[in-house]
Amino acid sequence: MPQGTIARLNHTRGFGFINIPEGEDLFFHRTNVKGAVFSQLQAGDRVDYEIQYTARGARADNVKLQKQTVRVQFNLAVQDMAQSAAFYVKALGFEELAKNPGHVLLHRDAFILGLKTDDLLWHPALKRHPPDNLARGVGIELVLEVSDINHFHAQIQQADVVIQEPLKEQPWGAEDFRIVDPDGYYWRITTKRNLPVQIPESDEQTPTPQASEEKPPQDDAFISHIP
Repeated sequence: MPQGTIARLNHTRGFGFINIPEGEDLFFHRTNVKGAVFSQLQAGDRVDYEIQYTARGARADNVKLQKQTVRVQFNLAVQDMAQSAAFYVKALGFEELAKNPGHVLLHRDAFILGLKTDDLLWHPALKRHPPDNLARGVGIELVLEVSDINHFHAQIQQADVVIQEPLKEQPWGAEDFRIVDPDGYYWRITTKRNLPVQIPESDEQTPTPQASEEKPPQDDAFISHIP
């Protein structure tokens, strides 16, 4: 039975694509999934499948989840979507994965970052306080580990981002510096830590963003390691 990796999914419209060794990604519909819940599938999941030939071309059928992967995603409530997205692309080197009204999905390697407008981000505190009264980022430190801290530091300076705390060596052996995004979220850019047990690097490739979203057939109707 052929095996592949889910490259991308559209949970709203109920279809996805499987990256296969033979070349072009293979379309599948939620009705082609067997033994798993379509809404719980993630990009990067390994699947077994069969090839079904239809009048519209080949598609994957009898798609079965082989190995479920875990990937961390952070969603941040932002006030100006365009400004925040531009910051993460220009300053931190993220790439856009998907864009929907009020929601942009970005990635850098295995780090998945979602930006959402306030009306889409649910939180218990919003029942008692309007979003405008919330102090964004308080109590949260987002950490990005990089292999070449000096190169990354130079890129940040070239992007005209204000560095809140300068690059320096810390007592625990890492070098880091700190920045704040347009909404006040606090980032620490750091070298990798020497942990007693090494966290394995992901060997999966995040799908390259496409210039335009593939259209399904008409009858078929979105880490760096964190310490």
